[in-house]
Amino acid sequence: MADRRKVAAVTPASENNQENERQFMDKNNVTGMIKDLLTKIIANRPDDPISFIANYFETMTLDDQSNDLVNRAVQVLNLTHHSRPVFESNMRSAFSILSRYKITKKLHGVNGTVHSLLMQALCKKLPSAVTIRLFKRLECGEYEAVTYDVFRSSVFTCCVLNDYIAMCGNLFDMLDLQKTGKADKNLCEAALEQLRTALASTRTDVKR
Repeated sequence: MADRRKVAAVTPASENNQENERQFMDKNNVTGMIKDLLTKIIANRPDDPISFIANYFETMTLDDQSNDLVNRAVQVLNLTHHSRPVFESNMRSAFSILSRYKITKKLHGVNGTVHSLLMQALCKKLPSAVTIRLFKRLECGEYEAVTYDVFRSSVFTCCVLNDYIAMCGNLFDMLDLQKTGKADKNLCEAALEQLRTALASTRTDVKR
């Protein structure tokens, strides 16, 4: 009899605790965040899921200052390679994040200033000689409103250029057989000839 009273006394408290836990989860949208995270993991299929999860939660702790918005947008763009279909969705998310940039007290959006900050962040690993010429082509006026199409074109340009520079670096390392920082001239000319042949063949196939 005493045992039954003890169980009866404990059960309501346990139910209240469970209810409070559910309320806590709902109030802080924990369940929604976890569902969103799992959806993004499945869509992006990252090579390193742990780093992906860490970056996801890091983006949620940033403020709405311009640099933080840019950092958050860059992290979203880096979730997956630009060749994957889900990258389009990530770009829209990044643009939405940058749209919170405060231009005036009542006006928010993506202007030339925040656009330039994003381009600099995306191309920070590129040689300065390359980025200077690139930014001249992609540059928008400081107070110019940047549309999604302009944003999308700029992001793709930066991503493709990053890939190109990385591939060039890898090719140079392969041709630098002695690891002296200088590639053999004959090997370079042979490699360039192979690239020209491949490009010519590709153009012929396209025309067909």
